[in-house]
Amino acid sequence: MEPEPPVMSEFSRRLLRQLAALLALAAAPALVSGALQLEWHRRESLDAGEIRAATARLWGEGVQWVDARPRRRFAQEHIAGAILLNEDEWGRLVAKFLDAWDPEKTIVVYCDGGGCEASKAVAERLRTELKLENPIYVLKGGWQAWKGE
Repeated sequence: MEPEPPVMSEFSRRLLRQLAALLALAAAPALVSGALQLEWHRRESLDAGEIRAATARLWGEGVQWVDARPRRRFAQEHIAGAILLNEDEWGRLVAKFLDAWDPEKTIVVYCDGGGCEASKAVAERLRTELKLENPIYVLKGGWQAWKGE
């Protein structure tokens, strides 16, 4: 015959409930934070060939920046050292790009961000038409991500 479990006093039951409530309160921020991080990672996932501004910043001088935005946007402001090379002026600008091109650097192309597809188009032309063997990335979030980080 098995022994009967000990009887818990009302004080012990109350203490146990309070401890359980405290543990739940202590765990809540971690659970919420974890859920937010999962949501952030899902929203911010990278497509193939994309790179985040924070990573590109770490590479510093090893990056050749290519600005795929219209000339007037480039003239207003751009990443220091960036070369203008956009779809509209490809024929006029490609020679200047090639003069500045460094085969030792990683190329990162950016446009305005959001729904801007110009950087993807320019990156693809660098790969296919110019047959560059440098690693070529598109800046996730474009110019806005660069300014915001």
